Amino acid sequence: MRGIEAALKVLTSDSGGKFSSEALRILADREKMKSPDISLASSLIYIVMRRKELWEKISADYIRSKENLPIPVIMAVLMGTGGLLELRRFSGGVLVNGIIEYLRRDKSTAKYSGLVNAVLHKVIENGAETLEKFRRSPSVDGRAMFAGIPTWSLPAWSRTWTRQELYAIFEMMELPSYSALRVSPDKRDELTAMLDAKGLRYNQSDISPAIRLNESMLPAKVPGFNEGLCTVQAEGSILAASIVGKFNKGGMILDMCSGRGVKSAQILQECPSSRAECWEISEARSKSAVRELERLGVLERAVMKAGNALSLTPDDAPDFVMLDAPCSCSGTWNRKPESKWRLDWKKLDSLVATQKKLLERAVSLCKPGGYVLYITCSLLKQENEGVVAEILSGHSECAEVSRLVDWKGEFFRRGKPYGVYILPGNSWLDGFYCSLILKR
Repeated sequence: MRGIEAALKVLTSDSGGKFSSEALRILADREKMKSPDISLASSLIYIVMRRKELWEKISADYIRSKENLPIPVIMAVLMGTGGLLELRRFSGGVLVNGIIEYLRRDKSTAKYSGLVNAVLHKVIENGAETLEKFRRSPSVDGRAMFAGIPTWSLPAWSRTWTRQELYAIFEMMELPSYSALRVSPDKRDELTAMLDAKGLRYNQSDISPAIRLNESMLPAKVPGFNEGLCTVQAEGSILAASIVGKFNKGGMILDMCSGRGVKSAQILQECPSSRAECWEISEARSKSAVRELERLGVLERAVMKAGNALSLTPDDAPDFVMLDAPCSCSGTWNRKPESKWRLDWKKLDSLVATQKKLLERAVSLCKPGGYVLYITCSLLKQENEGVVAEILSGHSECAEVSRLVDWKGEFFRRGKPYGVYILPGNSWLDGFYCSLILKR
């Protein structure tokens, strides 16, 4: 019951901009929740966020009242609908009873408990059949909702991919997300010994130098993480950052948007003769990046600066610039579903404008003869080829490196015409886009 209550609290609270995973962690620490309750709450929150639009559509068919329902009631309906249709190892009756009990505790929601109870029993009776209709829907809208793709974004997807390609990507978005471990240099044997000791199931990736766990784990819970033996990192991210090591000649590297330092640390581990300057606009993420670089023993070769990448100045002119640009994160919507519901067309257009400014700055900072690697975790053309094309058109001294990497197989697509897409085709891959620019 505590897991149900915690999930509803997180879904209905004003988190101050925090993502639900962070809000749940804070709540769990404060209330000293046990692991099974945390796991249930996390699963319920993920279920709601992954297919929020679909649960709204299904549950709306069972709500006769047209009045505006309070947010806690709406979230109770969505969580109940999604939980009943997706949870496999939890009693539907217990879930419904827990939701109703939660609503009855507050006068503002108690009067809606009968409505919610009736809706959820309709879901029990008819929801599975309705869900199957969406799975087999002949329309792009229906298939998108089943895959958890916001329908507002479909025009952008349709400008990037054919309908056949879209349906294939939608199916990829339905896969469960598991943890991949990037192994620190010369630490594989030590790490696998620790995994074996814990009885964890794993296998070697066939497309990246990563170990694949057969489950999803928080970094701090992974054996060897605190000791610096590995990093929890999706394979798409590993592949994208590995391009730096393939083309870098040992000079100064600038990471313009370092985030929490995961790719920065990877680059420094793979380029032992290089130094890096890392920029991050968020002071909190900048501090996290320092801790990440220190955890992996590469902090002494890095300079960390908190500030806007459009105004910061590097200490030395970089030979290689990596720009992991802020984006829609559409390639990671399956793993991190909450971000997609914070977007709309206006915000997407704003992101594209920022991406163009950042890539323009990256090109201006790079030394002649150096490289600029443009990365997004987006699968939308306007954030990828569209941005690269505009910058290249204004810089005759720049050209894209067409023979980027030797990635082959069903998970990779050449951009139209620039860059390479990594598709989220298995449980360890997120979607990414990469384009390498040579400044002659």
